Amino acid sequence: MSSRRPVHRALSMLVYFTAITLGVGVLVIHPARRLLVAPVLTGVAAVGHAAKTAHLDELGYATMWLWLAVLALAVGVMAVEAFVLPRNLPPVVELPVARALGTLGLATVLATTYVRGVRSASRSGGRGPSAD
Repeated sequence: MSSRRPVHRALSMLVYFTAITLGVGVLVIHPARRLLVAPVLTGVAAVGHAAKTAHLDELGYATMWLWLAVLALAVGVMAVEAFVLPRNLPPVVELPVARALGTLGLATVLATTYVRGVRSASRSGGRGPSAD
């Protein structure tokens, strides 16, 4: 049973890395640009820190908030494109400034919620955001 523990941890870190990289990189469209560095570095830094400090639960909550932000961003962009922008403008996701700001914003959502969760866990001496 104890031989499964390292494999389980490695798989969970791979899943977190994939979810973070895809979530932060949702606005990096084909062809991949220099902007691809942000999702990969965010994933490596977050998973590396969580694994080193045993804060995988906090990383899971931060990943959940990241994907809620992705959903909110998608709905917001669709609403802006449908009701605000004139029809002859390109989609928002094709604008380089919007892609850069969106990617950095999503990385910021992940980083701030993860740091908040880690600080909350260390202050309370417990584990996870439910210890607040």
